[in-house]
Amino acid sequence: MPQDNKTDNVKADNGSTPQGTGLFDREALLATQVRYLTPENSEFSDGGGCLMLCDKKTGEKKRVILHLLFPFNTNRKLVSALNADKEEVGMIRDIDEFEGGSLAAIEKEILRRHFVRRITKILEIKDKNGITTWKVDTEDGNKAEFALKDTYGSIFHVTETRRLITDVDGNRFEIADASALDKASRRRIELYL
Repeated sequence: MPQDNKTDNVKADNGSTPQGTGLFDREALLATQVRYLTPENSEFSDGGGCLMLCDKKTGEKKRVILHLLFPFNTNRKLVSALNADKEEVGMIRDIDEFEGGSLAAIEKEILRRHFVRRITKILEIKDKNGITTWKVDTEDGNKAEFALKDTYGSIFHVTETRRLITDVDGNRFEIADASALDKASRRRIELYL
């Protein structure tokens, strides 16, 4: 049976109309298109505990959540802006393209959402019914206590010695160099590394 070679009414970024065979091609094209948020089309502001995005063309404002695509490598490039339903509304190529209030609001939101406390010493790890409770000292001189439901799945191996830990509440902790921890701390975590 021959395929119908009708053209969909979807425009590519360059304005041309792609050739397609129906709905699948249109959905595939739309799924691969990225709307880049730039100082020319977007403005960010602090909405009192949340980040607001204003579309400069329409004047529409909406609350957005920033998600770093490569959180282990950089917190300044390739940042996705999601709406309340966790749908992407746009992508920031590099936050340093923005200036003034927009840049300050973006940086504040990234710091708030991706704040990482660095662990300097592991005081205790208790395992009860598959949930581990950790007591640690942190770089800021404070103690912290947190729980991991899936301990192995909550510890991310970034490099040979660097570990990122996400607790049950979404808080993030870092062990910058597991081999540099004191002997007692290394002994407590060796099962999980």
